[in-house]
Amino acid sequence: MSESNLKRTLSTKDLVVYGIIFMIPVAPIAFYGSFLVPANGMVALAYLVGMVAMLFTGFSYATMSNKYPFSGSVYTYIQQGTNSALGFIAGWGICLDYFLIPTITYLISATFGKQLLPFVPFWAWIIILTVVNTVINLLGVDVVSKISWGLFGLQAIVLLSFIIGTVFGLINGTIQPHSISLYNPQHFNFSGVLQATGIVIVSYLGFDAISTLSEEAKDPKKSIGKAILLSIISIGTLFVIITILAGFVAPDYTKLNPDTAFLDILGKVGGQWLVTLANISIILSFGFASGQEGQTAISRILFAMGRDGILPRQLAWIHPKYRTPWVAIIFVGIAALVTSFLLDMTTVSNLVSFGALFGFILLNFAVIWQFYIRNSDKSLINTIKYAISPLIGLLVSGWIFISLSPIAKIVGSVWLLVGVLILVANTRFFTTSIPRFKFEQVAELERKEDK
Repeated sequence: MSESNLKRTLSTKDLVVYGIIFMIPVAPIAFYGSFLVPANGMVALAYLVGMVAMLFTGFSYATMSNKYPFSGSVYTYIQQGTNSALGFIAGWGICLDYFLIPTITYLISATFGKQLLPFVPFWAWIIILTVVNTVINLLGVDVVSKISWGLFGLQAIVLLSFIIGTVFGLINGTIQPHSISLYNPQHFNFSGVLQATGIVIVSYLGFDAISTLSEEAKDPKKSIGKAILLSIISIGTLFVIITILAGFVAPDYTKLNPDTAFLDILGKVGGQWLVTLANISIILSFGFASGQEGQTAISRILFAMGRDGILPRQLAWIHPKYRTPWVAIIFVGIAALVTSFLLDMTTVSNLVSFGALFGFILLNFAVIWQFYIRNSDKSLINTIKYAISPLIGLLVSGWIFISLSPIAKIVGSVWLLVGVLILVANTRFFTTSIPRFKFEQVAELERKEDK
C-alpha cells in the first residue's frame, strides 16, 4: 500500500531515549581502549570537547526540524533549505552512514557474542540479528521504542553498578580521585586533544537519526529539536562521567590492554559478574537496540526519497496494518546482511564517518544560506543562531572530515558519484525538473486517515 501515512506515536521522551540508545550508553566499554593512546589517557576530555562540538550541529538540526517537520532528515532539510539537487546528494551521502550503522553494530555484537558463546558461529550471530531486527522494524516504530526502553534499562544497570562500585572504592580508600582523565599536565598538548576528539566524536554520530522520525512524532516541531539537543547533552555527560571514573580505577592507562581495557576496569570494581553482564549488554545494545534503530532511520530516508520519486517509488510503500515502509525495511535488512559478511570493522567505521560528516557539512551550510544569507534580519541574535553557530558546526565537521582515512575518502567519493549518476538519469541530464517534496501531501493524507 502506498497511499498511507506513518503512524504518530512517539513522545519527546521516546525520541530522547531513541537518540541515546542509538549512540549507545555502554559504548565506552567497547571503545575505551582504542581511545586511550590517542588521548594520552584523557578520554573524558576528548568526550567533553566532542559533545560541545556536536552541539553546534545539533542546533542546526533543531532549526531545520522546526521549519520542516517531515521525514528524510538531511535529505529533506537541504532540499527545502537550498535546492533539490543538493538535497538529494546530501541525503544520498548520509545514506552511506545509515546503511552501514546496522553493519558495524552487528559486527561488534557478533564479536562479543562469539567470545561469550564460542559455540555459536559468527555468521549465525549476523543472521539472527538481521532477521530479528527486520521483523521488529516491520511491526512498527512503537515496538522499536519499547525495546529501546528495555535495553536502556539494562545498560543503566551496568553503568550504575560501575558507578556505585567506584564510589564505594573511593569511600573505603581503595580508589583515589584525580584529574588524569580530564587533564594530564605531563602529556597534555592541544593537537593531541584535537586528534583524540576526531576519533571519539564517532560515538556521537547517530543523534541526527531522531530527525528521521519526524512523521512518527506526536509534535515534531517542538519535540525533534529538543530531543536532539537533550540526547547529545545526556549521552555526552554520561560518557564524561563514566570515563572520569574509569581513570580513577586505572590511572596508568599504559598498563591496560586496549582490547579489554574497560572490561578489566569493570572486573576490578565489580568482579566477573559485572564483566559478564557488561558483555551481554554490549551484545544486546549494539546488535539489537542500535541495529534496530539504524534500520529504522535509513528506511525512513529511503521512504522519503521513494515518495519523491527520485528513488524507486516502491520504497515508499506503507504496510496497511503496521504503517511501516516495509519494502525499504526489508531492503535495508538484506543490505546489512550482505555488507556484514563483506566488510571489516575498520573500513565500516571510516565509511560511517564519511557519510555522516558530509551530511553535517551541507546541513550547517543550508542553515546559514536559508536563515541568514537569504534573511534580511541580520540582528545580533540571528547572527549568533544562524551564522556563527552553524559555521562552527560546519568547520568542526569539515576538520574531522578532512582527517578521515584515504580509503574512506575514495569509497565515499565513489558513493557520491553513484548518487550524481542517479540524479542525472532521473532528470535526463537535468532536462527535467528534480522531484521535490510537497508538504501538503502529508497533511492531506493525515486528514484522510483522521476521517
